[in-house]
Amino acid sequence: MRFASPIYLLIFFPTLVFAYVYINITKKNSFNSHISFPRVSLLKNGDTGFKIVLLNILKILRYVPLILIIVALARPQVGKTFEQSSDQGIDIMIALDTSTSMCSLDFRPLNRMEVAKKVTQDFVKERKYDRIGLVIFSGLAFTQCPLTTDKGSLAEFIKNINIGDTGLDGTAIGSAIMTSVNRLKDSQAKSKIIILVTDGNNNAGEIDPVTASGIAQSYDIKIYAVGVGSPEGAIYEIDDPFFGKRKVRYTQDAINENVLKEITRNTGGEYFMARDAKSFENTMKQIDKLEKYEIEVVQFTNYSELYKYFLIPAFILLLLIIILENAYLRKLP
Repeated sequence: MRFASPIYLLIFFPTLVFAYVYINITKKNSFNSHISFPRVSLLKNGDTGFKIVLLNILKILRYVPLILIIVALARPQVGKTFEQSSDQGIDIMIALDTSTSMCSLDFRPLNRMEVAKKVTQDFVKERKYDRIGLVIFSGLAFTQCPLTTDKGSLAEFIKNINIGDTGLDGTAIGSAIMTSVNRLKDSQAKSKIIILVTDGNNNAGEIDPVTASGIAQSYDIKIYAVGVGSPEGAIYEIDDPFFGKRKVRYTQDAINENVLKEITRNTGGEYFMARDAKSFENTMKQIDKLEKYEIEVVQFTNYSELYKYFLIPAFILLLLIIILENAYLRKLP
C-alpha cells in the first residue's frame, strides 16, 4: 500500500494535539463547572453506571473519526503490478522418461522419478518469460502439456506424473523427440530447445533417436540430453524368498550414452550425466545458464483508491457519537 498525498500525514500528530487541547482544556474551561440542582438524592438514585462507562469510551472514540479523515486525505492506494515483455523468450519442451526403470533407488531417499519431477519443477519456476511444454514417454510418447507461460499449471502437470502413465513400458526416445519437435517446429521464438531426461536405451517406438535428432536440427531445434542414473544399470529392491529384501542391479536398463551424445551433437546441444540428485540439480542449472535470452520487460502498476474505506467509517462513527452524546447520553456541560 502507498499514499498518493503523504503530505497530509505530516499534520497527523499536530491535529491530534490540537483536538485534545481544544476538547479537554479550552472547551471544558469555557463552561461553568457547577450546576444548580434541587435535590442531591436524585443524583444518587440514578442508575448511571453504564452511561458513565460509555461516556468515557466516547471520549477516546471522538478522536478516531479525525484519524480516519486524515488517512483518507492522504489517499491510501493498493496496486497490482503487471509485467509485459516486448519480445518472446525461449520455447522449451521437456521430454521426461516415465518407464519402469525410473523407479530405481539409486537416488535415495527418493527414486529417479521423484527427483526428476522435483528438479524439473524448480527449473520451470526459474524460466519466468519462456514458454515451456511437457512430453512424457516410455513405450509411447505424448504431450502432457503444450507450450505455455502458465508455470503454475505446468508444475501441477509435472507433480501428477506417475510411472506407466503412457500405458506401455519401454523407452521410445526417438518418439519423444519427434513429439517435442511437432510442438516446436512452428514456433517463432528466438531459440527452441528440447530437454530430454531419460535413464535408458531406445528400445521402442517407430523412429530412431538419431534420425529424430536430424529432423530436430532441420527446424533449428537444439537438444539437451540428461542421462539419469548410472551407465551400469538401475538398482531395484526385491523380495528374495531366501534372503529377504535386497537390492539388485538390472544392466539391461543401462543408458546408451553414445546415442545421447550423438543426438545432442547433431543439434548443437550438450549431453549431461546425472548420477545422483545433486548432480541432476546442477545439470539443470547449467542448462538454465546456457539458454538465456535477454528480453525487455515493461513493468507497470495499476493502483486502486482506498480512501472511501476510511472516510465512510469516519462519518458513520462521527454521526454515532453525536447521536449518543445528544440523545442517549444527554448531559449538561
